[in-house]
Amino acid sequence: MNPDNGTLSIAQKFKLLREDRGITQAQIAELLSTNQGKISRIEQGKEEYADFDVKTLRKHFDVVGMPLEVGERKDFREKLYYWRDLIRAREIEKARKIYEEVKNVANLKPCDFDLYTLYRLFEALLYIAENNVFTAGDILGDLRGVIGIMTPEHKYYFDFHMGSFYATANSLEEALVYYRKALDTMKGNTGIVSDSEDRIYENLAICYTDLEQISRAIIFLKELPKTTPKNRMKPHRIGIDMMLAINYYKIGEYKEAEKILQDCLSRSRGIDNELYIGLSLQNLGILHRHSENWEKAIEYFEKAFNHFEKNTHHHAWALYLKICCMIETTKLNALERELIEITKALEDNDNYVIFLETLRYTIYLNRSISRYNVTAVEYIENVSIPHFIKTNSRLEALHCYKLLERHFIRNKQQKKSLEANRGMLEIRERMM
Repeated sequence: MNPDNGTLSIAQKFKLLREDRGITQAQIAELLSTNQGKISRIEQGKEEYADFDVKTLRKHFDVVGMPLEVGERKDFREKLYYWRDLIRAREIEKARKIYEEVKNVANLKPCDFDLYTLYRLFEALLYIAENNVFTAGDILGDLRGVIGIMTPEHKYYFDFHMGSFYATANSLEEALVYYRKALDTMKGNTGIVSDSEDRIYENLAICYTDLEQISRAIIFLKELPKTTPKNRMKPHRIGIDMMLAINYYKIGEYKEAEKILQDCLSRSRGIDNELYIGLSLQNLGILHRHSENWEKAIEYFEKAFNHFEKNTHHHAWALYLKICCMIETTKLNALERELIEITKALEDNDNYVIFLETLRYTIYLNRSISRYNVTAVEYIENVSIPHFIKTNSRLEALHCYKLLERHFIRNKQQKKSLEANRGMLEIRERMM
């Protein structure tokens, strides 16, 4: 296979297809009702196939409509990029229609490794977008064997899609390895890799954010406005800025975070996007919760409710966070009503069992109900904190440690309070 095969003649391509399938010149001659000598001369470049012979061979090798002519390759490559963009935009139905139109380019593997490889890379992307990681993994595994003869563009997409494959499988450390390789390839081959820097910066930032490696996430998030200065009013761009604000408040940069979130809120209102209005308000609530401004946090969470549909994850999360703040303000009468509401909303969802139990035991510790102390401490230490760390919700784990530290200090358990304090320090160091 030769990756630089854009200048091969049709005769040369049919020869490579013939040899790859173990078909003799005599068999081709019989198919075309001619003699082997003529086929030999054509393959040597001394003669050319007639148009009707080309049609017959296209059908025989199942490459009808595929780019055999040199002039057809540019248009076909653009079609592949259009297909890629549809997949990225999650327009899967349209992408599937294009897939049916381009899939037979896989049959050109022996004679057009370039287009074949691009097709396979974007096919893997399609399966990743459909959360079919097994099929995507098989495709990328096959391509790994020919990475030594890939072009820089192929290598960029291979590493980028390997990163996306691992990110979809929630193996974020492995994803980062491949995203960094893709970034290095892009920077070393300016003008060769047909993609934009913002895409790789964004994916790196998301991985670092999810791993709560905050400082590194901020580095890439701050680069994004430089690569995409326009489109400030698009929801996607608002979401990126919101992610930057989230990372800022996680490291205590509250003023900068609030400034960005207020701007996100204004832009979300400008495009009348209910979800992003709610998310902006919710994150403002989280910011004030983190800075222990409980009343202000509750106010923002209550505003956020009005923009989320009931019984959705966002609505349940805002309700959970509001109750956490209410526990701190000891509004016990109102708290009972909120607990009933959140229990009704989440009791049938196994994913929220730990949230509900954490709330219950948090209330016990804050009320100093002694008969539940041991059980509450054990649950928060052995279930809540490990769960929040595992799911990259370290802010919640941090709040749990703070709760335990207060409880241990109140009960004069110095050794245990120091252990809780060490847990908080480890989380903060990890996030920095």
